[in-house]
Amino acid sequence: MKCVIFGAAPADDYAYIRELLPASGRLVIAADGGLRYTAALGLEPDIIIGDMDSVRREDVPPGAILYPSHKDDTDMMLAVKKGLALGAEEFFIFGGLGGRLDHTYANIQTLAYLAEHGVPGWLLDRNHRVCLLEKGELTLSPEYRYLSVFAYGGVCSGVSITGAEYPLEDAVLEPSFPLGVSNRHAPGQLMRVSVSEGTLLIIQTKLS
Repeated sequence: MKCVIFGAAPADDYAYIRELLPASGRLVIAADGGLRYTAALGLEPDIIIGDMDSVRREDVPPGAILYPSHKDDTDMMLAVKKGLALGAEEFFIFGGLGGRLDHTYANIQTLAYLAEHGVPGWLLDRNHRVCLLEKGELTLSPEYRYLSVFAYGGVCSGVSITGAEYPLEDAVLEPSFPLGVSNRHAPGQLMRVSVSEGTLLIIQTKLS
């Protein structure tokens, strides 16, 4: 089962989401202000969860799982934990980028929580796709113009990038130096990223 979570970050376009949504076998969770996304898309969320401080109380439907605003988990983390408890095997997170920078970073840490549980997760907006890669290989979608890879949480070794304008082979990336920023696809090639030890933060963007 794939879990689709909508967060509270603002959006000026919802149409792109329809192209990225899993066609079937999905669990849809609105985390707090994610209700704006589901309403704009005409989706009926399976679960509504959070402290609901980003929406009007009168807009919160019956059956929502409500939490106090003073809590340790973010609303996004509550949604992720709920999806994991229900057996989700992959997460697609919208409304987690482009708002407050601290919330964006918290959502990247939420990807790390998923990675620790052996479950892939994606942070998505109209122009970006963000994920974490731990000891593995990933083939990247060519629709994104730029690729940046960063060492997340420690040194990454055995980092290789093929099919790129700036290839890497068995490189070491450190958290204190952005060697992997702003790469691009080589013409007519699929780009692949791999890492032998450590966790890479991978950011793809369509923006110039």
